[in-house]
Amino acid sequence: MNQQSIDVDPNITRTAVPISYSNRAVPSITFLMLSVITLGLWQSQISHRRELLVKHAETSAEHLKVRIEGIMNARIASLEMIADRWIERKPPDFSRERFMGFARATTEHYPGFAGIYWISPEGLVQWVYPEEENRPAAGCELGQHPDARFRAVLSQATAAGGPALTPCVELYQGGIGFFAFIPLVHEGGLQGYLGGVFKVEQLMDMSLPAAMSRDFTVALFEDDRRIFQNGSGWSPNAPPAALQAMNSIEFFGKSWELQIEPTYELSRPGSGGNLTFLAFGLGLSGLLSIALFSLLQRMDMYKETRDQAIQEAAERRKAVEALRKNEMKLQELLAELGVKNAELESFAYSVSHDLKTPVVTIEGFIGALRDDFGDALPETADRYLNHMSDATRKMELLINDLLDLSRIGRLNEVKIEFNFGDAALDALETLRPQIQERSIAAVVQEGLPSVYGERKRIGQVLDNLLSNAVKYIGATNPSPRIEIGCEERDGERVFFVRDNGIGIEEKYFDRIFQVFERLPPAVKIGEGTGMGLAIVKKVIESHGGRIWLESEPGRGTTFLFTLPGGDAKSHEV
Repeated sequence: MNQQSIDVDPNITRTAVPISYSNRAVPSITFLMLSVITLGLWQSQISHRRELLVKHAETSAEHLKVRIEGIMNARIASLEMIADRWIERKPPDFSRERFMGFARATTEHYPGFAGIYWISPEGLVQWVYPEEENRPAAGCELGQHPDARFRAVLSQATAAGGPALTPCVELYQGGIGFFAFIPLVHEGGLQGYLGGVFKVEQLMDMSLPAAMSRDFTVALFEDDRRIFQNGSGWSPNAPPAALQAMNSIEFFGKSWELQIEPTYELSRPGSGGNLTFLAFGLGLSGLLSIALFSLLQRMDMYKETRDQAIQEAAERRKAVEALRKNEMKLQELLAELGVKNAELESFAYSVSHDLKTPVVTIEGFIGALRDDFGDALPETADRYLNHMSDATRKMELLINDLLDLSRIGRLNEVKIEFNFGDAALDALETLRPQIQERSIAAVVQEGLPSVYGERKRIGQVLDNLLSNAVKYIGATNPSPRIEIGCEERDGERVFFVRDNGIGIEEKYFDRIFQVFERLPPAVKIGEGTGMGLAIVKKVIESHGGRIWLESEPGRGTTFLFTLPGGDAKSHEV
């Protein structure tokens, strides 16, 4: 490649390009603007961290409120169960041994009690459990307690005929806590009180997760008096902190104020990461300003080229920034969805575990009692065990129905086309023993059409509707009859299950499809979980249909519903 030489005229004088006023002002203005932007971003980062911390505190306060209320509701309910069992026995047995048995079983299955007391009608503590820890309370006269509000609760419990909770006081065995009194009334006479003692610190130890105890200072207040705090250095008279979250805890007339405050402070301007970000931003602003100053010197001779380059760079930055913001937003949504799914899975697991485990445990102990003691059990004890077995089986059915209800529409099976009449005959075959026992005439209309859907779910609908029909056909019905068929109404194909049983009052038409709703006849019979018709409604609606009923007391009931036909599969996406 040939080199070309350039001759320079020696008479030409080289002069430096003067620095214009704009070359001095623009870098300074740029530095100020970038500094302001840096400060704004820095402040935005602090505000964002504060907002996240506040939301975390509020969510934690709500979780702790729900947990404390749930624990206390369960414990008070267990005391009420003891009280009911105590006075139901015939002939009555108000012995110390029976009290100790009840108290021992309750504290084993429902941890959280500081003690369970038997209290005389005059307010004298006669028996305590556990005896060693509660020995200082034995023989104390609660009616002579120095707190007037405490003494008034005994009268309130007697007047209300149900649980009454005292204000928090210093307990006889030490620590701050409260009493729950339940009056024991037998044949119109007050036999005494069943008292549950709860230490606030023990209750919070059960309720407060380790992570929350580490990250937050938690305090409880009752009537402006602090009854619990897990940290130190928090003055109750100090004004609420900017990151403090508060909530109210309510159970059985007792009201607590919950306050939680983060133990770490991310929003301080001088915190490590924030200060580094500020220093980096200001340093970068200075470097950019110096570079811009040098660039402006060079670009004075090439103004047009510079303007074009700046314009292109600005457009490119806008496009990149817009793309970055959009990407940060498909990521935030995905992260939020992941958190919600994880919370949902955790909740489903907790419900299944918390509900099924006690049922299995009770059933196991019932079996162990029968295996270990056999014929040594008296007839009354065997009858009680039968009642307990029936209750656990009913609870297990209830749990299974709840899980089944949650799966409908969420866990779908393959939809197929099948004959509705065949499904009806299968359902009747399952109920054949009950139908024959009651001499019920079961009629399936001939020539029933095909439907398109989940075969198992539609069979579940028929099972529930036919079971209800058999159950409420009436014990004295001279000619019980059930019909399954299909008819056309207003140009629409409508399936029906009809019986000539006891019928339903119109005021219950909407309620019977709700979860846990049971009609008075169902309560008397004592069968079912109250979710059968709720499951039926959800299955029908998940198939795009609807369900309703026609009935009159004493004249039978007809359940009517719609389902898609075989041509529906051609319209599915």
